[in-house]
Amino acid sequence: MRPSLVATVLGAAGVLAAVPACAHSPYGESPGSLVSVSVEAEGRSVPLYPAPDGSGRFYLEAREGERYAVTIGNRTHERLGVVLTVDGLNAISGDRERAPWAGSRPGPRMYVLDAWGSASVKGWRTSLDDVRRFTFVDERASYAARSGKANSRMGWIEVAVYRERPRPYVYRPDPVYRTDPYESSGARDESAKRSAEEQAENAGKAERDDGRDRPSASARDEGLARKGPPATVPPAGGYPGTGWGARETDPAMLVDFEPEASPAERVALRYEYASALRALGILPAPWAARDRLRERESGDAGFAKPPRW
Repeated sequence: MRPSLVATVLGAAGVLAAVPACAHSPYGESPGSLVSVSVEAEGRSVPLYPAPDGSGRFYLEAREGERYAVTIGNRTHERLGVVLTVDGLNAISGDRERAPWAGSRPGPRMYVLDAWGSASVKGWRTSLDDVRRFTFVDERASYAARSGKANSRMGWIEVAVYRERPRPYVYRPDPVYRTDPYESSGARDESAKRSAEEQAENAGKAERDDGRDRPSASARDEGLARKGPPATVPPAGGYPGTGWGARETDPAMLVDFEPEASPAERVALRYEYASALRALGILPAPWAARDRLRERESGDAGFAKPPRW
């Protein structure tokens, strides 16, 4: 039976006032269908640029030292759960992104948005009252790198949207009291005794087998020494990451929300410095390349123009 997931997510409804809907990309397009996703840095809206390859993700410019926040708005008449990951880490728990509710493990922590509501996620959540601000820093100084969790999703801001699982009405009939046929014969007690003896015998056998197969402590230590620590060293500098910024009050509350098994929508944003965005063809070059030697050789005549400085 699937374990209950109620009271395991953080609610963002009522934390902040609703943000009016507006376009946040230079093309008048806001990412997301069920939700809208926008980014603000130091109180200003950050332009979002659609990827030219048609992948559906959006790019934004990161400026080192600036604090930023991710605003998510619910565009539907139903409650939605949103999992926000930054640099591959859950913004609430700080854990690496994982498959939701695989086996008996609990699912990722998420924010819950009321119908037509919105919330601005300002940082890594450290309690129900406080966050540590999202800040653009060098990748080597990011929260992921400093906590030994650097991964391939550095520079990504991702939102996974979950619908709420419907709660069906469960019919519970009144109990029917009948006479127990084993009550007078004692057969129930005998059956329970045999079952207990079989369980004890099986447990003892499993313990003996486990003892034979389990390696000694020294063997385990030697295996760890050969394996070595995980490779968590981030790549060389020159790329932005999200740091562990200043503490800020940002209250939230626990609510009951049982999400569906898989997300209904995903929104992906990529942030880079302006130089990298130009290299990717997202931003235009500051000026067109000039061939000064050809200009000097041709000696084209023209009228005088005012000096630039």
